Amino acid sequence: MKSLIEYIVSNIVNHPESVIVTEEATEDKDLTKYLIKVDPEDVGRVIGKQGKVIKSIRQIVRIASIQKGTRATVDLLEPATGETTQNPKTLPEPEAGSPDISGTDSSGTVNKL
Repeated sequence: MKSLIEYIVSNIVNHPESVIVTEEATEDKDLTKYLIKVDPEDVGRVIGKQGKVIKSIRQIVRIASIQKGTRATVDLLEPATGETTQNPKTLPEPEAGSPDISGTDSSGTVNKL
């Protein structure tokens, strides 16, 4: 699986020599986590417009792992922060004191779009 990810990402980026894919074991023995690190100039290429490229890579890896009877996740390491880009399931809670941009008032009437 690691070689599949390396092959896909190396053929997308401008600096294939700096592509590093690491494999991490998780508490769940059937789940493997893959982390992709690329040159800072190539992060946008791997993410793609509206995240389409990284979503496609995740889908390919998911299908390949299902065929092997396992599960796998793929995350891209952000070069500046070292954090991963993940596919969030829920939106974060708004910070205290942030303006209400929900578009409805207390009666439920839509007042913004």
